[in-house]
Amino acid sequence: MTRKIIYSKTALSKRKSMKKEIKERYGQETAEKVSKRISGTIAKLKQFPQLGISMREQYDLDCDYYMLYIVHNYFIYRILNDTIIILEIFHEKEDFMYHMFGIVTTSQETVDFWDEE
Repeated sequence: MTRKIIYSKTALSKRKSMKKEIKERYGQETAEKVSKRISGTIAKLKQFPQLGISMREQYDLDCDYYMLYIVHNYFIYRILNDTIIILEIFHEKEDFMYHMFGIVTTSQETVDFWDEE
């Protein structure tokens, strides 16, 4: 089965911003290397759609999302028939569980220590 990969508007925007930021910080060559690595890994989903980790199994969530960690980022995706939909992209420093599901993963002790709200 030949699958196609599509990006949500949000994921596509984040992907473009990511490349732009890498280019500004580290130069064109590095931005292209990182982009090729991401594209190559994402392309593997066409043949191996369950390459990522099932969020249902990993976090006991009632969803059909998968996450794939590539170059300091989590790519959240779904498999719908012959299509892989990249829904969201989060940098490893972002709390994607909170942003996507409202699940707080930071302990009160950590919040108190860093004086975060």
